[in-house]
Amino acid sequence: MIHDVINEIRMNTVVKSAAILVVVGFSSGCLGPVAGLYPPGHGQQTETVYVLNHGWHTGLVLATDSLPKESKPPGKQFRDKPYVEIGWGDEGYYRAQRITCGLSARAVLWPTPTVLHCVAVDRHIDQYFSQSGIIKVDLSQKGYERLVAFLASSYMRDDQNASIDLGPGIYGSSRFYRAEGKYFFPNTCNKWTARALRSAGCPISPFYAVRAKNVFKQTAKFGTVVREFRED
Repeated sequence: MIHDVINEIRMNTVVKSAAILVVVGFSSGCLGPVAGLYPPGHGQQTETVYVLNHGWHTGLVLATDSLPKESKPPGKQFRDKPYVEIGWGDEGYYRAQRITCGLSARAVLWPTPTVLHCVAVDRHIDQYFSQSGIIKVDLSQKGYERLVAFLASSYMRDDQNASIDLGPGIYGSSRFYRAEGKYFFPNTCNKWTARALRSAGCPISPFYAVRAKNVFKQTAKFGTVVREFRED
């Protein structure tokens, strides 16, 4: 079933993206929940996703055991860890040893290749990400299935339909994987996070989610804030 959802997401994204941007741009800046996906019905089984605010970047944390094979990073370090963080972004900026003005300008102004950054989280989320803002969102089972299908569609695949491992990540026990899509302004990492939540039916507008602050502000309206992001 997840394969059908992934194919549907990939087919519809390119065709609908321009129309969605126009419609949302003239809206009030707020999208309502998608009926049947969000919120979960009374007494229904739920799945939890955590939204992280790292300051300039947002990511999602999910229970590893709840992820289907297509959505889970294949590295062996992820198998016995309780959680995994997944974020999307510009490859050059994400993997750079030193951030330069030229690199930043290229990431913003020119469509560039992207990666998924996957982190094996070995303890409770608020301990592991002690400096990050955290919001807890409970999804319906159907909404969660849509979200993990969105994650699966974000991995670029080789000829054998396997994800493409690019090497160690930037912190903890983590890996980079080649991702679908191009990074450019305003198609940022934060829009990717908002699109993931929207795929689950959440009342969030990706159009306005260019910055991490906006993703967090929108998500706080329907999720439970575990920790506010503290700006220095």
